[in-house]
Amino acid sequence: MVAACGGDPEPSEQNNNPVILLDENNATQGNNTTANNTVANNTAPNSEEKVNAFGQFDDCPVEARPVYVIDGDSYMLSSFQPDTREFNDVGLIRCPSQDPQATPFSMSVDRDAQAWVLFTSGEIFLVNTTNAECLSTRFQPNNGFALFGMGFVLDSPESDRDVLYIAGGDSGDLSEGSAGLGRVNFAETNYSPIASLQGWPELTGTALGELWGFFPATQPPRVAQIDRLTGEEKTSFPVSGIDGEPNAWAFAFWGGNFYLFYKSHTDPSTRIFELNGKTGNVDEIISDSGRYIVGAGVSTCAPTQQM
Repeated sequence: MVAACGGDPEPSEQNNNPVILLDENNATQGNNTTANNTVANNTAPNSEEKVNAFGQFDDCPVEARPVYVIDGDSYMLSSFQPDTREFNDVGLIRCPSQDPQATPFSMSVDRDAQAWVLFTSGEIFLVNTTNAECLSTRFQPNNGFALFGMGFVLDSPESDRDVLYIAGGDSGDLSEGSAGLGRVNFAETNYSPIASLQGWPELTGTALGELWGFFPATQPPRVAQIDRLTGEEKTSFPVSGIDGEPNAWAFAFWGGNFYLFYKSHTDPSTRIFELNGKTGNVDEIISDSGRYIVGAGVSTCAPTQQM
């Protein structure tokens, strides 16, 4: 995201098997071709699914397992495979924002391999990760949330449902002050505030029921587990190697480790760091990606164990 972007199980009060109603006649496809206007149905995973030796759910689609990133300059949606350090371009997204100047801001991915992309207009679009097809939803800024980072979290390791958490607030200087933590209410297409956070993080979640945040603008920058009920921080890792004034950052969990996508105002492109989820050690794995990554998303189908 530009200048931005597990805790205890929460009460099961909201509908997390959502059907999002789309605005009429505004569905577009990747590379600016027209698609049929359909209803997006995010189906919860089967409660009988099993985790394999790699910490992945066997019945998850292959497309739901890598990390996805969005380039804020080219609008290119790409997958990123952390173990091989390879990008694979999917296509250019052409989302029908009501604001022609709006750009991608942050992203998360659900277990059906749908990318939920927030634009600077406050609109959320569903993007197909196989062909970059883009569909509108009726999500608009509400309850103090306009721009935010976001991450899906499996409600608990034994659960069969995802919860989408957000961290942000009204548009403004996202590198200072406190963001609000909230969650998405799919049934009402609105956001429910939870607590205040110290800093403006990008979020990622895991199939272990954990919510984590990357706070690049604090001193020192840090990655911290966030309690999903209170917003309090649990385990925290300082991040070395992050320097300069933040310009764009994103965040993803994969294979037991965390991947930090970071660009300062003086960096030529996004740098990528790997933070070891056990030791907290940080390695810069790509110093010049050639990309301007403003959002990263990973589903709870991603492996939970170090490869």
